Amino acid sequence: MWAKTMFFNLAATNYGFFEANDAISQVEDAKARCVITGEGAPAWTKQILALFWSDACGEKSPAVQVGAQRLKETETVVDKLKAASLEMRAEVDLTKMQPVIEQGKKAETEPETTSLRTVCGFCWVTRLAAVLAALMGNNCCSNDNAEGTEVPMAKQVRVQDLVEALHSSTKADSSTGKSLLESIEGSSWIRKSDKSTMAQVKNGEIVWDPSFKSANSSLSSNGINVLVMNITEKEKSYSFSGRLICTLRNQSTDSRRTGDATPSDWVAGEVNLNEAQASCEVDEKEAGEAGKAAATANAIKTECQRELDEALPEYYNAIKALDSLDKKDIQEVKSFAKPPPLVEVVLSAVCLLMNRKETWDEAKKVMNDTGFLQSLKEYDKDALASNVKLTQKLQKYVKREDFQPDQVKKVSTAAMSLCMWVRAMDVYARVARSIEPKKEKLKEAEDANAAAENKLMAKKKELKAVQDNVAGLQMQLARARSKAEKLEQDAETCKVQLGRAEKLLAGLGNESVRWDAASKILEKNIKFVMGALETVEGGDIALAAGFIAYAGPFTAEFRARLISHWLAKAKEVNLTADPGWKCADTLCDPAEIREWNIKSLPSDDLSVENGLLVTRGRRWPLMIDPQGQGNRWIRNMKKDSGLGIIKLSTPNFLRTVENCIREGNAVLLENVEEVLDPSLEPVLLKQVFKKGGQWLLRLGSEDVPYHDDFRFFVTTKMANPHYLPEICIKVTVINFTVTLLGLEDQLVADVVKNERPDLAELRANLVVQIAADKAEMDRLEQLILKLLSEAGDDLLADDTLIVTLDQSKQTGDSCKERMASAEESMKEIDEVTEILRPCATRASIIYFVVADLANIDPMYQYSLQFFASLFEQRLAASRTSEDMQERIHIIIQDFTEFIYTKICMGLFEDHKLLYAFMICNRCLRHKAHALFMGKQPITPEEWSFFLRGVEAGKGVVEETLGGEPPKWMSAPVFRKMQVLEQLTLRAGNKAFEGLIKELQTPQWEEFAMDDNMTNRKMPGDWDTRLTAFQQLLIIKALRENFLQLVVRNFVGEELGEHYIVSPDFDLVGCFKDSKKTMPLIFVLSSGADPTDYLVKLARDFEYEERLHFISLGQGQGQKAENLIQMGQESGDWVCLQNCHLAASWMPTLERIQEMQDPDNIDDMYRLWLTSMPSPSFPVPVLQGGIKITNEPPKGLRANLSRTFQDITPEVYEGCKKSREYKKLLYALAFFHAAILERRKFGPIGWNVPYEWMDSDFQVSREQVQMYLESQPGVPWITLKYIIAEVNYGGRVTDDKDVRLISAFLKRYFNEGVLEDGYKLSPLDAYTCPDEGSLEEVREHVRKLPMDEDPQVFGLHPNAQITAQTEAAKQFLGIILSVQPRIASGGGMKPEDLVAQIAEGFLGRVPKVMNRKEANPETYKKTPEGGIVSLGVFHGQEMDRFNVLIQCVQSTLMTLGKAIKGFVVMSAQLEDMYNAFLLQKLPPNWGEVAYPCLKPLNSWYTDFEERIAFMTRWLQMGPPASFWVPCFYFPQGFMTCAKQVHARKTKIPIDDLVFWQEPTTGTDPSSAKAPEDGVNVHGFFLQGAGWDVKKVKMVESEKAVLFKELPVTWIQVVEEEVHQKVSKEPGRYTCPLYKTSLRKGTLATTGHSTNFVCYFHLPSDVEDQGHWVRRGVALLCMLDE
Repeated sequence: MWAKTMFFNLAATNYGFFEANDAISQVEDAKARCVITGEGAPAWTKQILALFWSDACGEKSPAVQVGAQRLKETETVVDKLKAASLEMRAEVDLTKMQPVIEQGKKAETEPETTSLRTVCGFCWVTRLAAVLAALMGNNCCSNDNAEGTEVPMAKQVRVQDLVEALHSSTKADSSTGKSLLESIEGSSWIRKSDKSTMAQVKNGEIVWDPSFKSANSSLSSNGINVLVMNITEKEKSYSFSGRLICTLRNQSTDSRRTGDATPSDWVAGEVNLNEAQASCEVDEKEAGEAGKAAATANAIKTECQRELDEALPEYYNAIKALDSLDKKDIQEVKSFAKPPPLVEVVLSAVCLLMNRKETWDEAKKVMNDTGFLQSLKEYDKDALASNVKLTQKLQKYVKREDFQPDQVKKVSTAAMSLCMWVRAMDVYARVARSIEPKKEKLKEAEDANAAAENKLMAKKKELKAVQDNVAGLQMQLARARSKAEKLEQDAETCKVQLGRAEKLLAGLGNESVRWDAASKILEKNIKFVMGALETVEGGDIALAAGFIAYAGPFTAEFRARLISHWLAKAKEVNLTADPGWKCADTLCDPAEIREWNIKSLPSDDLSVENGLLVTRGRRWPLMIDPQGQGNRWIRNMKKDSGLGIIKLSTPNFLRTVENCIREGNAVLLENVEEVLDPSLEPVLLKQVFKKGGQWLLRLGSEDVPYHDDFRFFVTTKMANPHYLPEICIKVTVINFTVTLLGLEDQLVADVVKNERPDLAELRANLVVQIAADKAEMDRLEQLILKLLSEAGDDLLADDTLIVTLDQSKQTGDSCKERMASAEESMKEIDEVTEILRPCATRASIIYFVVADLANIDPMYQYSLQFFASLFEQRLAASRTSEDMQERIHIIIQDFTEFIYTKICMGLFEDHKLLYAFMICNRCLRHKAHALFMGKQPITPEEWSFFLRGVEAGKGVVEETLGGEPPKWMSAPVFRKMQVLEQLTLRAGNKAFEGLIKELQTPQWEEFAMDDNMTNRKMPGDWDTRLTAFQQLLIIKALRENFLQLVVRNFVGEELGEHYIVSPDFDLVGCFKDSKKTMPLIFVLSSGADPTDYLVKLARDFEYEERLHFISLGQGQGQKAENLIQMGQESGDWVCLQNCHLAASWMPTLERIQEMQDPDNIDDMYRLWLTSMPSPSFPVPVLQGGIKITNEPPKGLRANLSRTFQDITPEVYEGCKKSREYKKLLYALAFFHAAILERRKFGPIGWNVPYEWMDSDFQVSREQVQMYLESQPGVPWITLKYIIAEVNYGGRVTDDKDVRLISAFLKRYFNEGVLEDGYKLSPLDAYTCPDEGSLEEVREHVRKLPMDEDPQVFGLHPNAQITAQTEAAKQFLGIILSVQPRIASGGGMKPEDLVAQIAEGFLGRVPKVMNRKEANPETYKKTPEGGIVSLGVFHGQEMDRFNVLIQCVQSTLMTLGKAIKGFVVMSAQLEDMYNAFLLQKLPPNWGEVAYPCLKPLNSWYTDFEERIAFMTRWLQMGPPASFWVPCFYFPQGFMTCAKQVHARKTKIPIDDLVFWQEPTTGTDPSSAKAPEDGVNVHGFFLQGAGWDVKKVKMVESEKAVLFKELPVTWIQVVEEEVHQKVSKEPGRYTCPLYKTSLRKGTLATTGHSTNFVCYFHLPSDVEDQGHWVRRGVALLCMLDE
């Protein structure tokens, strides 16, 4: 059945019987090959032809009669050939049939417009199809006989019989213009054995080659006939090219079945053949006469049709005009009360044809008929043609001169259409009557033609009998010849097959080695794929499915853990899996991976796995690709297939997506953020549906045809995006972040390319060659296996198989030789590569440090391409050496210094040491690299202790800790030292062994107490015994505030002094490093303005007039865009200032930078950008630009130096009161520098770190000069108020800071400053210079100390410890924030550690407090019936604590379940999980908790103590002393205490204030409740000490940062009393804060929410400004 369908698709597609697309879809490579064997004529031949003619010509077409006649002729041919047994193979090139296909479609869809002559021209294919169908036989349409069943052969058929049968059927159809033989002019029949020509078609006759003796010689059994037909008509040209291969099948050699022909039979056959030829000549004469009769009939028919065709166009136009009319048009005509004359004439003509009265009233009746227009269309025009009388009446209207459509149209459009219809009817009737006589002649001619045909058929039957006799004789002759030839062929075949057998053995033997090895591998792996036993399932596929579904977002380390866990689980459930399972081995072919590598995908395992996730996943991939590795791979892989590259910021990006969906191209969506455009949802979800037989996808408002080859890729440059679940379920999130090993392999290739370019080029060629050779070997193997599977039982009969095997052996041997040679060369290259690898290792380590900087500040963005280009640049520029090892060290040192300097240009000062330390520790933590550099590596245990301190020993060494610390050491520090020793010992590191014993010695006590410990050697042999990092760990444990100092020493010792000194600001160097497409970005900080530097640079390059500034903001975007365009064209410089203020315009800036064309940009053009750190700044712009930081100078001396450098001699000498002005100017500059530098001490310096500017100083300086010149003396009060309260105080928002700035300025603006040698601080080095020149002042500033003592700023020396401790916490916090969340140092896994902490906390959760347990005194009733004020306050606080208890308990339980996988780990729980790891308060607890800065463990202990205090108050009544810091709202407690006194004394609460009197009691439990007021405790004094015995404030002791205040009696006094006592000397108004942060939100009271109240503390210091400058304050709690 398949063969039948295929054949008729080929034969009939050209003429519309089958749809062309359906035919082509069944044809592979636009060609069809079919082999069909059978006997007899198929019954479906008639059906096919009948259907063809009815479809092509229409049922009423005269061509149907021709088709029927051709069918009748065909049956005659079929009868002659029905007993034949032939094998036919047809191969047709359909691509050459397109014109025929188009014509066939036209004939099928528009039969009316296809001329009869053109249709009749297709008759040859009808006859050819029928004859070929006869050759195929009945078996092709029946499944009764099994395929390949032999059919007995009745007789052979000569090709000449076939051709002559076709010829005879063609002659009858003279309308085609040419006979079939004429159409195959020049064709030839060729013998297969010797390729000799047997016969040719010449001048319409078949001319046989003389070597075949006579024209009636039959073809040999293996003959081949090649038939090429070109059919050309006068109007159309059609081409049918192909091969018709007819091989006579006679495989039976049994003489008993076929018989042997004798020579006499041959002679008889020749005689009979001559008789047949004579009969054929007579038959041809009869056929000629019949043809003439048919030609006459056809000529008459053609003439009739031509005349009829003249009338039809006008008729069709009339019908078309009627179609354009509607009811409104007819209504318009009817509406005429008295119609125009022409309208009335037209309607009268219509009425005449409709057999109605020719009046207007009758016309209106006719038009009122709803079927009026339809009746006109269906009017019987043939009846009109026979009604002569009616047509004569019609002439009186038709012959009127104004009865023309164009004339009538002027009056009425509707009447015009009716006029056209009337005229069309008239023309049709006239033409139809004129052809009536010709129809009678046509009938007579057809009758004569039928008689001739009958006579011809009789002659043909007589001829058939003769031909049948001749055919029998020829069959006998053929059998005899066939037997002889077969014997010769058998001998030849045996000879050929022997040669083939030798080649077969050699070829298969060559493949056997590879197949044997492959077979063993397959046998090993098959059990992992399909299962070893029927009861055991294969696990490899299950693992692969899980990997594709879940592994995408994870890192390489986590994927390895995941696979290891899955393998263990698979073993538990009896799922057989390969112990060494790899995803690539299961899902991918090595050749495909090699192709990916060539397309720039790194070859490390993570990258290969990512390639599989991209290509094998069912959802579109979303690649987390901060380094652009995946992006570059996709671009290279799809660049030849029309890749569409878009961004969400690209205008009309959906149009690109739509076009790619239609055409089957890939789309790459770049640089997405955490939210995707909703319009892409149908694409992401693949919402494809079928409509009208076509797959569509609705994109926006359009249904787009969906191509199966369409692919969609998404990439983001965000290093750690947080995608919501609704996005994750739509895409396959894939972590494409480059790995250390992957980057190392890439960079080492650059090193080899620079050091050994010959090997690099050889390697590149070998990679391609090896890939090509392996691919060729795989291709040959597949081809051989395919041919073997298709060869059947007799392998030697397939010459293609033997030739292919022979070729594959030769090719395989060549490939193996090349591959063996290539492998040897690759070994040599790999040896050189490994020698040079340390260079790439160092570069790779540094890159990951640089990449981590983005987690510290959003402006620290550097692309991998930028980094790699710098690496290549330094490889070429570094010093060379013949010694390979020396050269490696040169590269390492040169590149490390270079990249440190370049990156530091874009880092803030606070982060430069951090950057150097990260480089240093990463290099030392890489064990192989550290050993190569001759350094002792940092062990995981040491690094874990550095990061987490005591927490590093959790679950590892806790049980071994104990003992009493030395007297000089605190318990927390001693515990740290124990953890350090035990943790490292457990890992086999004996570096710290014996440390705890050594700590008992006086030498260690002296060392620990020395403030200069970072610059002295450790006691004993510990200085030589420990590495620099190990010494750092000890100093960090002893004095954490010295962390940054010891880090500086560590970096200097391990890397060199270059890394502890900040590089100079080099704007010129940055400019020279830049390019026209590379922006230069100033990263701003408060107080810094790079404008002056940029203007100076422009002046140096003579570009000052061509430097254009624009400050971004609202409405400036278009101006900036125009300025950039102008600069690119002219080569000017453009500076866009304050980019952080134009966040909405930043995507436009990104688009401008991405779309810039270097060829259209002037080489001198530069784009300068300034911005504060902002997450809205475009990452691609940051990564592609040069970043430059510009900060104000650090340190008092640097600030003073810059101030006096900016002051000109004219300004300095510009006041009439020179001495006073110069003294006050220096004091003002010192004040300005001091308040700026005081910020580094944190909250003890300023509650809020204010951003004072140079403009504040300039205004104050001008006012000092103005007031000095305008006043007779020095207006101290005025100057202090204006400067402190207005100029500088105008920026101050905290009232306590306002008090501080006034006290601070008082130190510098007083009468003493006018005296020579006046000290501006308690230290002798800081004095006011004598009156002199500006240069003398500058020299005085240069002599100031580099490191400032806190006393310079009015602080106690202990403030330095506070500042250093805070800086150390920030430093360590940043280091910790960039660390991966994995287990290190042999400690517990993060999830186990968090689970343990959560379980421990859950067991300690306090009980919820219940009012039913309250003591009667707690909620005691007042005489009025209400609850006492303190009872009300307790109830409110208890409710808050109960909410916190419930929150803690529920979240701990949920977190434990989430870690175990019982519930989903929500974002809130993940934040809680991370907070536990970092020992911070979870955000969900912080939302319902009180303000607290303690680490998690300390917070939880404090939480328990607070609940315990509140429970005691509840159950035992009000305590004698209240722990005020316990409360959520201490201010509320103070108000309640005041309210109790007000109710007791009946004094209005607004007239009462607090007065504090500290006691000597330090134990709250022993305090007695006062009669008036309340006792409070739990406060800590910061910035000062406390003398318990003398009950007053004193200076702090060394290294004692906080002092607990004794129990304090807070009494309530009236306002008048308070005013009297508060004015007495010796009282400091000390603010009380909840936390050490001090600052908070400004409340409606005018105070910070962190502020509680003032305490009036006694002191011996009369100047209370001293304590203000000290920053003395009370705190409710400490941070530890």
